[in-house]
Amino acid sequence: MAKRGRNDRYLFLLGLCLAVLAGMVLLLAADMPGTKNEKTAAPIAARPWAATLPPTPAPTVQPTFTAAPEATAEPTPEPTPTPMLEASCTQQSDPGRATLGYSYQVQAQGQMVSDYLRAAPIAMGLPEQYTQIAGVLTFRGNHFRDAPAYGTAQIASETLKKGWSLGIGGIDKWTGVGWNGQPAIVKWPRETIQVMNIYEEKKQKDDLVEVIYAAMDGKIYFLDLQDGSFTRDPIDIGFPIKGSVCVDPRGYPLLYCGQGIGENGGVTGDMGYRVFSLIDSSVLLFINGADSFNLRYWRAFDSVPLVDGASDTLILCGENGILYTVVLNSVFDPQAGTVSIDPEIVRYRYQANHTVQLGIENSPAVYHHYAYFADNSGTVQCVDLNTMSPVWVDVNQDDSDASVVLDVMPDGSVSLYTGCEVDKQGNLGQSVLRRYDAMNGTVLWEHRYACYFNEDVNGGLLATPVSGKNELEQMVFFWIARTQVSGGAGTLLAVDKQSGAIVWEKQMRTFGWSSPVPLYTPEGKGYLIVCDAAGRVYLIRGTDGEILDQISLGANIEGSPAAFGNTLVVGTRGQQIWSFTVQ
Repeated sequence: MAKRGRNDRYLFLLGLCLAVLAGMVLLLAADMPGTKNEKTAAPIAARPWAATLPPTPAPTVQPTFTAAPEATAEPTPEPTPTPMLEASCTQQSDPGRATLGYSYQVQAQGQMVSDYLRAAPIAMGLPEQYTQIAGVLTFRGNHFRDAPAYGTAQIASETLKKGWSLGIGGIDKWTGVGWNGQPAIVKWPRETIQVMNIYEEKKQKDDLVEVIYAAMDGKIYFLDLQDGSFTRDPIDIGFPIKGSVCVDPRGYPLLYCGQGIGENGGVTGDMGYRVFSLIDSSVLLFINGADSFNLRYWRAFDSVPLVDGASDTLILCGENGILYTVVLNSVFDPQAGTVSIDPEIVRYRYQANHTVQLGIENSPAVYHHYAYFADNSGTVQCVDLNTMSPVWVDVNQDDSDASVVLDVMPDGSVSLYTGCEVDKQGNLGQSVLRRYDAMNGTVLWEHRYACYFNEDVNGGLLATPVSGKNELEQMVFFWIARTQVSGGAGTLLAVDKQSGAIVWEKQMRTFGWSSPVPLYTPEGKGYLIVCDAAGRVYLIRGTDGEILDQISLGANIEGSPAAFGNTLVVGTRGQQIWSFTVQ
């Protein structure tokens, strides 16, 4: 009996130890990578400036999740649509309209997910904090898409003067620089210059500022802003590039570039988005436009991405209708002269009753963790990047190629400016220009302009709006192509941001697709640089629209200029890259 009692105690103690061990295993497992605990996002208020943000919007989209199938192993050019995550979205501009039938799907690292939470949350700072180095590093300069000029301009005589030019080529009918082609202009850190494949004589310059310009001859050019001479060998992808390059805003030697066309002389090749090392020009990542996750088999990437340096994330839209976020896991070692990435890709796709033609050609804007973009069906939407879910959705009449622009108002509210072109409506359809409340999708004001259209040349808004600053702070500017009121030329429009009243309206000699560039003096005086399809460049006073000077670059300017101080660079369809200065 005594022996049996000892055994019972031993058994009791053994059971107790096993229970404790099991509990410890469960606690450890809860903290292991890949478990739900790791996906808990850090609070947004951890960012120093987050306390100044408006309250997180109450989504107008309430997702109802349904089972999502796993991704197919083999990519197919036209995948069979699979069940989407349903979302009830009302059109904010027309509350009486029925729901849009909006639905979406998320794929993380090749697997379909019904709930997603980003491990390292995106929380982008103020627009002036986008880049850590000097220059214009993405289309329109930052994540608000409102800064295509770096620094201020010393303007005395209010005149324009042509500088250097460089002859470039073309592929088939795709010549020179096309829409939306803007150069990047960058002043690299000294230690980065020394490890890149820049020519030795250029490495010796103390004040080297590099122009990086992609063209429709398939080449990415690297030029000295001072004289237009080459700073390194071009990169040649062999197919036309219509969009703009993006440089990593942390000063890492990484270059991001999309491809616009997949044919060269009848030969078809891969088409997609590339990330290059600027140490040796090698390709570090290729995202194929023929993505198995697409709902539209259209492989182009005219959209220009953003890079959130804090979360090491690339934010990119494709004409295949996919919003990509790519955690780069980038490593740059300037001492060793190496740079690498180890990408983790998350994809977001969507459908709605009206989306007869998916595809995103404009460049996404971001406020904190909200991404904004429009598409070929006229959809304007806000997506929460940390959950990859829609916040609000609206429809703006027609195809929208011009990039949306964000603006923080004096009262702390956030506005979004956008507009559509005239495409699916046909001739004399309306280009609708709007200001939205970016937090909930409410339309605050709009203007409508009838525009001409044919199969070759669209009218309406293809140029990205300009949100005024300094003495132009109260105005937003739109450059509208082929308006009826101008007799088929172009209308340049200044609108009061708050009231929506037209401040001034100017009918120009010719239309343009090129995005205007605002320039400001150190004292805050504001000007606009406007380019047109006849090759003219105008210097315009921002307060009243008066044309102060003009020059001709000889051929259609579809691309958009970028400015570094007083110097601007832009390419033409006439196979030239030009610099010019404001005096």
